[in-house]
Amino acid sequence: MKNYTGTSAKNAYLEFGSTSIKLYIVPSVSEGGDGVERERKVPWSLGYDVFSYGRISPRTMAHCVSTLKELREEFSGISFEDVTAVGTAALREAQNAEIFRRLLENELGLRIQVIEGGIEAFLLETGFRSMVEKFPTALFDLGGGSNEIIEYLNPASTRKTSIPVGAIRLHCQLRRARTLYNYVEQGRVIVEREMREHIAGSMPRYPEMLGTGGTVRAIVKSLGRESFTIEDLQGLIQREIHGDVWTNMPRHRRLLFLPGILSVEALFMTMGVRTITYRKASVKEGLISFTSMLPAMGRPS
Repeated sequence: MKNYTGTSAKNAYLEFGSTSIKLYIVPSVSEGGDGVERERKVPWSLGYDVFSYGRISPRTMAHCVSTLKELREEFSGISFEDVTAVGTAALREAQNAEIFRRLLENELGLRIQVIEGGIEAFLLETGFRSMVEKFPTALFDLGGGSNEIIEYLNPASTRKTSIPVGAIRLHCQLRRARTLYNYVEQGRVIVEREMREHIAGSMPRYPEMLGTGGTVRAIVKSLGRESFTIEDLQGLIQREIHGDVWTNMPRHRRLLFLPGILSVEALFMTMGVRTITYRKASVKEGLISFTSMLPAMGRPS
């Protein structure tokens, strides 16, 4: 393992998502590096706490603090006082988010910037822009708490929409459904309603969309190909209802697979999509490129 003693803290980033805490180590320009040098991803239960009860549980807070202390020990050259740290959907909505933020600052000297959905979509847009080959192009990133939709209308214009529909959020909303059939039907109603409420103006139409996020990755792995149609998703839903066991799927992804599929299915139903193709993208690249546009994270000198 590379010795990180002396590494500049300005090259370290923490992302607090609904399902995991992610640490990125990026080499400085003077080191001649390009892209992420090291990446660590640690699961946590933030999304389940917030979307079920509205608050971050003491257990989740304690787990987070112990995890970050382990990371600080592993990457001893990084000062958490200056690390760029952002929180997304679940932290935006946690009733006790400020208590959590103060806890991390007191215990670790770490300051978290909780970003709005529009900024989250902007970071995704920035990170993915270099991959856009034609206009208009639409991309979505389905997470645990929200679905960020980016429309690249032309080289100079984009439209960003943050929809409060995510795999964990939907699962928590449906946890009292009596049967899988009720789960599916109620889930479809919820997702379509949120789509129509949050997309401004007339519903855009895209024959093809690009998709990213854990659910989309799990879908293409299950199907064995990078593109899929609504018929493919409906086939997966039927397999879920009839009790298929996905032996190669991690447990946390298995639990979120069906609500994630329902969230993606709505794009076909509401936006006229015929095909979705998976692409690897995240807020990570945008976060790294545009750190200077966010408020300062470190302590005042």
